[in-house]
Amino acid sequence: MRDADTAADKHGPSRHAAERRDSRNWSRRQALASLASAGTLALAGCSLSSVLPGIQPLWERDFSTATAAGPPSATDDHVVVGGQDKRLHGFTAHGERILSVETGGPIEAQPAVPSSGGPVHVYSTDGDLYTVGLSGERLWHVEGQVRNEWLGRHGSLLVDTDPDRGVVTGYDAHDGTRRFQRSGRAYPFPTLSDSACLFLVTNSDDDTKLVTLAPATGEVLWKSTPRTGYPSVVAAGDRIVTVHDSTVRMRRVRDGHVLWRTVVDGDVTSYVGPPVWLGDHVYVRVRRDDRSDELVAIERDGGTVRWRRTVGYELETVTATSHGVFAASSVDDPDGGILIRLDAFDLDGTRRWQTTTDIAIGGRVEALGRAGEILFAASDNELAAYDPATGKRRWRYDPESSRIGVTTAAGALYVSYCDRGGVARLPTN
Repeated sequence: MRDADTAADKHGPSRHAAERRDSRNWSRRQALASLASAGTLALAGCSLSSVLPGIQPLWERDFSTATAAGPPSATDDHVVVGGQDKRLHGFTAHGERILSVETGGPIEAQPAVPSSGGPVHVYSTDGDLYTVGLSGERLWHVEGQVRNEWLGRHGSLLVDTDPDRGVVTGYDAHDGTRRFQRSGRAYPFPTLSDSACLFLVTNSDDDTKLVTLAPATGEVLWKSTPRTGYPSVVAAGDRIVTVHDSTVRMRRVRDGHVLWRTVVDGDVTSYVGPPVWLGDHVYVRVRRDDRSDELVAIERDGGTVRWRRTVGYELETVTATSHGVFAASSVDDPDGGILIRLDAFDLDGTRRWQTTTDIAIGGRVEALGRAGEILFAASDNELAAYDPATGKRRWRYDPESSRIGVTTAAGALYVSYCDRGGVARLPTN
């Protein structure tokens, strides 16, 4: 084990910028309301939802005894979702039921699943962790006292957090063997990759350090130098990207060595983060109090800033593929409320299209992603599909539910009905 930061690295840009990340408020939104007024009626394809085509699910399954459902999770061939009926429900991609397993309490949390196959895992409100095979057999389970505990899975590693005790625990996903248990923060949630499990630990001075464990053994690989605030972290392969204040760092997984560091923005009124990893670039957002957010693309290998483009007043999520980069941000609706704005860029930063949707959001963008032939965007109760090349809206889905959960895997798109109990698969063309 070694300390991954050098002494020189302790003296980066202002440490206070991250502390201002929650200070964005309605005054800033009102100041930038004109962003929406120019684009709300310029929807790609059409501007009035009443004349836009709706869509019917490919299949839909209601839980007859459940009054509510949690958010769904999907593998390459299955979707699983918990219900208020104290059951974990599972279906194939074609809608065939494969499991209905009773637990000790209602299930409100999102299950943790592998990318393919099984088993799958979920917490119920009785506090227990349940592990279930795809044929419906109950495998190993852990008794506990925590409701809605976070679960994450990558490969054979299953990780949970206990916010009450401040503990991060890693299990072998197949047999339940405990690989490690260490003190850590419940939020931000741990970051998992093939090579690392990363989480934050806070000391008595409220400074945080990043602890990196080997997934198979729980061995501590390295720890970062404690700093004020909470860095954003993303991992892929043998690389880790961290963002703290205005500095982005690329590290090696095995020892935390900083391969490059880039100061994205020196303005002390800005906040940079979080990163999104993809291919040749690392994407971060720059947030300021007095103008629109920026999406910034940084070269993966050398740390050079390749391009930066403005989006809405608050960039919420980014998804990227080999065919393009898509951003969802918030803008004000001149008629009141907040709408989702979508921006599409080529990999070189050329703006492909931009549209302000009529999808209203209460707090944040719930989902943005590619599935099959569509780009989809969702609030907590609406979802719409767009042509990734042109931004033209393909269809809109208006479920008879005031809250939905969304997930996608292997080109399939699923929604759960959180306030009435059920799950459906939507078309992706």
